[in-house]
This record gives sequence, C-alpha cells and structure tokens, in this order.
Amino acid sequence: MRASIVFTAGLVAATAGLLIGCESPPPAATGSEDITPPVITNAELANTNPRAPLAAVVTLSTDEAARLTLRIDDGQQTWDIVPDEEFYTEHSAMVLGMRFGRSHTVTVIAEDRAGNRSSSDPLSYETPPLPVELPRTRVTVREPERMEPGVNLFNVKWWDEDKREKDLGLIVIMDDRGDIIWYYRNDDDAIDDIRRLSNGNILYSNSPAGDLWRLVEINMLGDIVQRWHATGRHPETIEGSTPVDVDSFHHEVIELPNGNFLALTSELRVMDDYPSSDTDPDAAPAPASVVGDVIVEFARDGTVIRRVKLLDVLDPHRIGYGSLGGGYYSDLYVDADPPLRDWEHGNAVAYNPADDSFIVSLRHQDVLAKISLATGDLIWLLGTPANWKEPWSSKLLQPVGEVEWSYHQHGVSFTGSGNIVQFDNGVPRVSPYETQPAVEDLYSRAVEYAIDEAAMEVSQPWSYGGPGEDAFYSRYLSDVDWLPITGNILVTDGSRETGPDGRTSTAVDRKRWARILELTHTDPAETVFEVILEEDPEYGVHIYRAKRLPSLYP
Repeated sequence: MRASIVFTAGLVAATAGLLIGCESPPPAATGSEDITPPVITNAELANTNPRAPLAAVVTLSTDEAARLTLRIDDGQQTWDIVPDEEFYTEHSAMVLGMRFGRSHTVTVIAEDRAGNRSSSDPLSYETPPLPVELPRTRVTVREPERMEPGVNLFNVKWWDEDKREKDLGLIVIMDDRGDIIWYYRNDDDAIDDIRRLSNGNILYSNSPAGDLWRLVEINMLGDIVQRWHATGRHPETIEGSTPVDVDSFHHEVIELPNGNFLALTSELRVMDDYPSSDTDPDAAPAPASVVGDVIVEFARDGTVIRRVKLLDVLDPHRIGYGSLGGGYYSDLYVDADPPLRDWEHGNAVAYNPADDSFIVSLRHQDVLAKISLATGDLIWLLGTPANWKEPWSSKLLQPVGEVEWSYHQHGVSFTGSGNIVQFDNGVPRVSPYETQPAVEDLYSRAVEYAIDEAAMEVSQPWSYGGPGEDAFYSRYLSDVDWLPITGNILVTDGSRETGPDGRTSTAVDRKRWARILELTHTDPAETVFEVILEEDPEYGVHIYRAKRLPSLYP
C-alpha cells in the first residue's frame, strides 16, 4: 500500500509507503445516481506508543467504501496524506511528520467511488516538548535544490563524565530543515546500527552493554515487531525473542535480497602464540583469548544458513594497532583466560548479489576484505601492504595512480557504478611496528575506491578531507554513503573531539560532538547540507551512522 504526501505550505511533495490496517473492501457501488457522501463515525486520533511520541494513528469508520485524505496542520504548515488508493469501510492510518511542542489538527476527508466527499471534525493531538535527552542541532549549510530528497535517519549516543551511556538508546529522523520529525526512545540499552528494512520497518542493534546479542525490529509507531537474541553465550530462552546460534550481534546487520540477514557476529579461540607487542616485532608470542569475527547469514526464524569464520580466512598472527586490546568484548567474554584480544574488529559489511560475496571492514587490520559467501574463499584485500605474508599478500590490490590507504575505517558501501565508499577514520595512519604520530597530526576522510578485480588493482577517484583546509578527525564511529538520485555523498562525521581552541583533543574535558554533511561528488567537493549536533561540555554526543531515507513514510 502507498501513501501520497503533499505539503501545502511550501514544502516539496513526496510519495511514500504506509502500513495501514483495514478490513477487505466490500463490493463496489454501482450506478451514477449516488450523490450522498460517506458518513464518518468513530473518528479518533491517538499516540499508541510513548516511545515514539511524534507518531499517531487515526481510526474511523465510513458507512460505505471510501478512501481517505488526512489534512494535517501544526500551526506553521499544512500537508495532506493519502494513506491508500483503495476503498474501505474500516480505516486505520499512521500520522507521521509531526514536530515536538506543537498542537496538531487532523481533518479526515472521505471520498466514495462516485467522488462524493465528506470531512470529519478536526481531531487534535499535542506533541510533547522537545526531550531533554536530545542534543542541540544547528544547520549551518542548506541548499535544498542541490540536495538528495528525503530525510536523515540516525542514532544518538550520549557521553557523561567520560563514559558512554549504556542505558539509553535514541533513534531520530530529521528533515532537510534540521527539524526532528520522528523519534524513538529505548530505555533498555544504547542503540548502534539502524536501518530501514524492505517492509518499511526499522531494524536496530544494541550497543555493547553487558551482552552483544539483541536485534530489534520496530514499526513506525514504535511497536516491536520481532526480536532476535544470540544463544552462544546465553542459551536460556527469552520470551518473545527468536534465538540465533551465534555468540553476538555487533556493529552491522543487513537485509539480503532473499529476505535473510547477514550479520557480524563473533567467536573466541585460545591461541598459544599470539603476538604480544605492537612496538617490538621480536617480542616473544604469548597465549591469548582471540576474538574473531564470524559473518553469518540467518533466516527470520533464526535458522543459520551460512557462516564464514575470519580466523580461518585471514592471518591470525597479523596484528594492527588495537589488536592487543579487548575492551569492546570485555562484557561479552567476561571469563576469558588468557587475556582477551580484539584481533581484527569487524565493523561493517556490504553484500554483492552479482557474485554472492561480501566486503567486510576490519578496523584493527586496516583492511577491507572481499570474501565469497558461498565458499568462504578470500578474493582480495584492500589496504596497506605492511606486515602481510603469503598466501595473503598475493591477494592485496595493487595501487594505480595516487592512492592513500585507509586506517581504522568504518562504513563500507557501494556507489551506483560499483565503486566502494567508506569513512577513513585515520587512526593512527601507521602499522605496527612504526611510531604513531601525535593526535593533532591525524585526519579523517570520506574516500572512494575503484576496483579492477581482473587486474587486482585499485585506484582512488575521489576523497574529501585529509590534511589542509577541509581537515577533520573522527577517530571512531562514522559512515559514508553514495546517494542515488543526485550522486551526492552523505558523510557521518560521528565522533568529533575538540578542545577550547577547536583543535582535536583527547583531554578529559574535551567537547564531544558530531555532524552530518552532504557533499557533491566533485573535486573539490562542495557542501550542500551540514547539521551539527552538540551539547554542553560536561556531556557529549556522537552518531554511529546516518542514512538518507527517500521518505519518512515506508
């Protein structure tokens, strides 16, 4: 079912999907003598879930089959929604796009098959004030005629007293004016990855808050549709949740064309000879509890279809900076002995249906790896050649022209031409056993790579950031997406940390903030949209990923 949306106060018209519950239509009326409009009864407007306070539902009955138009007025603008082109007698439709702290009226216009119309009395809904847990937003650049149509979907991650908030998860949808037009609050744990599914619902994963095991699907009313949990570390039954035989869900879960999911999960193996130093290549190896990623395809009913274990694909003895820590997984593998080691830290996955393969981003290895999902075979590696040995070194793509490698990257995805875009966090721009530069000298980039797989070569047709006028630095989180209508690039600059002078800082009193910007895919890139999210210095706010949705409605 589809919903047409027309703004009548200067905003752009759009078309979007809508979930609507209604009974099957009765037989069509016949004859041209019908001049009686439908009678509307039992019209009600209400929010059904306080977790999503900017969404409401209109329910009503008509005495004959009719289709509806909802006319919404918030005192500053008016817009129409056509929930469905079909004719029904029992109606239930979502009202989305409302803003905090405003009184909204919804007038229902019912039209029968003969074109007769009637209108309900205005229905009222007052949205609550802007929640205190939402950060301040500031739009600094906005050129709507050059922007990709749609709205921005993203999460908000809070910091308090230099600790990440683990008990509050926020999902936000923002329009091109910087107004928040949809909001979801989860008081159980923080939220990481979020995305819209093909059915119009939203899928999110929780942050590492004791257990990396939850996936939740919600509709636009904030209602839980389905939940999944990992059973590998927690085999107990959880009421209302679908079990999946994996240790964890972390960083990213994507929907495959066949309706299954492809997820980053993990496993733990004890190694007797894991590297013990990232500064001394001659240091004796030592026992370690090594976390490796497992890429898993699973069905909606929780059945695991395929697994690819990266400890069986890549060199388990090659380390990068970060490979000797284990903090991200310390709440999951709490009893690990010997010491826990986060070997490669997978943080993004992209699927290519053309050859049934995936590309996985491995932060602590400073590499993208393309792997066959069908066979588990390694196809190529994109990243610095430092410290790779055979047989893996023969899989390294060779640079053509000026190519700068990415370090501790996030968010791999494809452009319309099949190129790869990602966020190069730039940490620390060297490999073991080189000396790390000062944080003030580091920088991040949005970067595009073009792969010639037959020749095993890579080139770099575009980038933004780096040293110079456009320099910026987000050492973790963040994302890059290519936008299909304009060809623009959406960048989540998700983890800025600056001191009073505005320069990058790791001091305890640093300011933590984030921004979302849309760039032209040109050289040099031009900014057509930028919104900054910030808060008082004693707190901080970051964003994991932002996604551009074509419309607020599914």
